[in-house]
Amino acid sequence: MISKSGRYWTTGITVTWVPFAERINDEPYAGWHAKLDYTDDGFANNDPDAGEVSTEGTLHTRYPVRSAKIRSGLSIAIDTLMADANRLGIEFIGVEPDPEPWLYYQGDGEDSENPPPEGWRETLTVEAQRVGFRSYLTPAQ
Repeated sequence: MISKSGRYWTTGITVTWVPFAERINDEPYAGWHAKLDYTDDGFANNDPDAGEVSTEGTLHTRYPVRSAKIRSGLSIAIDTLMADANRLGIEFIGVEPDPEPWLYYQGDGEDSENPPPEGWRETLTVEAQRVGFRSYLTPAQ
């Protein structure tokens, strides 16, 4: 790894709504996927002679996460990803001019393969505020 800090970082979490994810007791349910891409702080400066090579990866929910009786699937997916990222030493950082990381929707809601549910911007903004992130409707600082 090329790293000054010895850690990995990400600028946020990307979520996707899956309207018909799985079947439970033969009933279809909807759910949320969540993922983050992470990298070390090396950039275009590999030095193979010194054994310094930049690395990156992706962490994501394996299956869409459905809502539980008292929590939304979106909250559960985000909290799970954040907890696993923390265990792996992945830092959440903002990118100027935003000091907070972002909660994104796949394709910013314009990907015809992954259409967002109605009210998705408001939903993501509430979740982002809950975990200290920014999202589409977060007021500018």
